[in-house]
Amino acid sequence: MNIKQFKQILVPALALALFTMCSSAFAQGTATGPFTLHTIDPGPIVLIGDPVNPIPIDLDPNGPPWLKSITDPNFVVNDPAGELLSMVETIQNVGTEPWLDWHEHILPNAVGVTSSTWFSVKLSINGSLIGFTPTGLGTADLWLDNFSQQVLPGDILLIEKEVVVFPVPAPGTGPILRIQEYPTPEPASAALLGLGSLLVLGRRKGAP
Repeated sequence: MNIKQFKQILVPALALALFTMCSSAFAQGTATGPFTLHTIDPGPIVLIGDPVNPIPIDLDPNGPPWLKSITDPNFVVNDPAGELLSMVETIQNVGTEPWLDWHEHILPNAVGVTSSTWFSVKLSINGSLIGFTPTGLGTADLWLDNFSQQVLPGDILLIEKEVVVFPVPAPGTGPILRIQEYPTPEPASAALLGLGSLLVLGRRKGAP
């Protein structure tokens, strides 16, 4: 077997292994990197988007995550021991790739303030509950993986979560929560795109 034949076999194999095993390494971000503001009003539920006006998200591996900031003008969260806050997010996949994962990260609070943590979560696609693998409950990083049903382009994803929130030292002086979140693609889509990219690269290197 010559070097050219070896490359023709090795490059596709590496691409398939890499992108099937770790799709999160391929795409973490959104096309526009939206920044949205929300309030706890009247509380203790935060509604982010709705079925008529869902938050549009377009996956982009080169884009920043969606950053949302939540304030508490009515001082609903005022228990130093922490309180459960419900969040209902209605999101629409406006891109061209299916999603199979969704990740959320609570940014660190002010110095001296206990960090918020995720408590519970459930997912629905177009009104129907789906199964998934949650990790990170009880921490600031929530990973929702291996959806039993893909979030296809045009689909609406409903994320219902509870989070344990602690008040800021001076109520009303800033957001009580800042959260980054983003989808990742369905693994087969990531693998195919990565495979195509590496094949092109291999052909360019092997060209005379």
